[in-house]
Amino acid sequence: MSRILSAFLQHQEAIKRVLARYVPLEDRNDILQEAFLKAFAAEMTMPVRDAKAFLFRVAKNLAISEMTKKSRRDTDYLEDLSGSEVLEDENSGSVEAHIDGKRKLFVLSQALAHLPEEYQRVFLMRKVEGLRVKQIATRLSVSVSTVEKRLAKALVLCDRQLRKERYDPAEFGVPESRPAGNGSSAIARDGAADEDI
Repeated sequence: MSRILSAFLQHQEAIKRVLARYVPLEDRNDILQEAFLKAFAAEMTMPVRDAKAFLFRVAKNLAISEMTKKSRRDTDYLEDLSGSEVLEDENSGSVEAHIDGKRKLFVLSQALAHLPEEYQRVFLMRKVEGLRVKQIATRLSVSVSTVEKRLAKALVLCDRQLRKERYDPAEFGVPESRPAGNGSSAIARDGAADEDI
């Protein structure tokens, strides 16, 4: 029997406890399995003197790597949101918060479903796929100005739909549309966008 396999079978619960310091419960088994596979593969190519220590080191390094990746992804995502924390809820552990999150997701999905296809597409490419305005313009073969107008119009239409359903758009991270007459764009005033395609 492989020394790594033997160490894994004997110490997998202890490795999980070490992983608990770095990663959430739902990621532990995946990292544990990946650590075993990497350590086992390494054992095939080089001699491993202390299988237990090697396995723990591989698991810890994978956990730290995963934690770093998630941290970068979360930071990038938060930067892209630029103030639109759509489903953020400080009481995320409670049943009420879970139901409220599902309600918000449903209401926001309904608001997005009411958008014209070109606005919906641009909105999703920006907020879900995380593409930059310039990337969206290139992908759709339209001008940057057109993408900006479509995004602005999508926000205005979402705002209207959420208010129509008697929800506060701020609860969903949708910025309030400015009233006409204070220098706001034609999009907020008359609901139409002059697109230069």
